[in-house]
Amino acid sequence: MGGAAFSGDPDRMSVMKHLERYLETETLLNRLFDEFGYCRDVCIRMELEKSGGKPVSACCRNRYHCLYDLEHPAFDLLREERERRYGRPQDQVNPDPVSPCEYHGPLGCRVLTHKSPICLAFMCRESIETLRETYGIFTYDYLGVNYALEWILTGDFSDAAYEEFRDSILTMIDTIHKKKLNAL
Repeated sequence: MGGAAFSGDPDRMSVMKHLERYLETETLLNRLFDEFGYCRDVCIRMELEKSGGKPVSACCRNRYHCLYDLEHPAFDLLREERERRYGRPQDQVNPDPVSPCEYHGPLGCRVLTHKSPICLAFMCRESIETLRETYGIFTYDYLGVNYALEWILTGDFSDAAYEEFRDSILTMIDTIHKKKLNAL
């Protein structure tokens, strides 16, 4: 994703700027999900117990990366970078698939970065309820987060709105972290 290749094309440079901001947000959301731990520690663990340790898909039940991505140059660049890093969807090898998504392998999602907004933003109702009941966080709305991610990519999110969104993610991370420390 080197910027030099786009140095003469202002539109392409703008698209790259939006993608970079998106990837920064993805990093923050990954920190939030890691700190929260619900998917890993509750949902996946429970699904693995029910399956007897066989691979599970949990919430990955469709080819969401294809269904919900917008037709936009920034989404095209996101897709290109994802395919450069992880391969094209049709080239994925899933000998015993548990999800229709080509990127979902036996150990879960192969895509660690450059996820589609819908995949990155999703949290099930149970996990959102846990955020509310355990941590007092009432601001996570996965559809709202999905739209914010789309707007970051398309450039339709103002700098002020981005900063507010970014700060809200950091606040959620901090809230969860402090509550866990106080529980020790």
